[in-house]
Parts: sequence; C-alpha cells; structure tokens
Amino acid sequence: MIAWVAMTVAGSIGALARWRVGLLLAPRGTLAVNLTGAFVAGVVTGADVGSTVLLIAGTGFLGGYTTFSTWMVERTYLAVSIVAGLALATAGYALGSLL
Repeated sequence: MIAWVAMTVAGSIGALARWRVGLLLAPRGTLAVNLTGAFVAGVVTGADVGSTVLLIAGTGFLGGYTTFSTWMVERTYLAVSIVAGLALATAGYALGSLL
C-alpha cells in the first residue's frame, strides 16, 4: 500500500517537473522531457533496481514526467497549422487578386 501511495506522489512530482522543464525550455520542452525520460527509464530498467523502485520511479515519476502522447498531439497541431495556414493564405491571395 505504501508503494502505491509513493507511486502516486512520484507521479505528481514528475508532472510538476515536466511543467517546469516545459517552461524553461519552451518550445522544445516536450522533446527534452521525453528524451531525458527515455534515458532515465533505460537506466532504471537496466540497473535492476527492484520492483518497488521500478514502480515508484518508472511508473510513478516517469509516468507523470514523460509526455509522449502530448508530443504527438503537438506535432499534429503543427502539421495542421502549416497546411491550413498555407491553404488560407492561398485562398486569401486568390480573393485579393479578384478585387
């Protein structure tokens, strides 16, 4: 039971760390978080730290810290912004040419 509580607290700390890194390294914060999180996950797994530490550090802290799904959403938003921006600029140019 204590390990589950520690995992929850570690997840909260990981989320706060992700938020802080995102502020410090914007707009590359998500990438930095995911790369460092992947590295730490490899270290924790490779070190064979035991199931309790893996639960707290891996699932808890790194689960709250890394944001792979957020990174994918941000990339999709960027792609849509570029495509829609170019399409609307072209439409605006076409309309302007008619005036």
